Amino acid sequence: MVILIPVGLVIGGCLLYGLSEWKRGLEKTIDAIALVAYMGFFSLTAASAVRTYLDDTVFMTQVHEFLQDPVFHACGAYLGPYGLSLLIQKLLRR
Repeated sequence: MVILIPVGLVIGGCLLYGLSEWKRGLEKTIDAIALVAYMGFFSLTAASAVRTYLDDTVFMTQVHEFLQDPVFHACGAYLGPYGLSLLIQKLLRR
């Protein structure tokens, strides 16, 4: 089951690359969808972490433990703005 995630990632990446090469007009649409997905992912993750801290609640599953990891916060604090700026830059250059 765990192997399906990277396999799906590779297949999806190849599919998106193929679509953008096949029809150049799709490239901007693919990037715009990525921008919205990226902002949604980080917004939901950050909102969940803030809500947990503010409510002083207990994480119910081990899956959510990463939200308290300082490495996760440091990486997200860098990758969020960095990736977003790259996506915006790529969209505006076209």
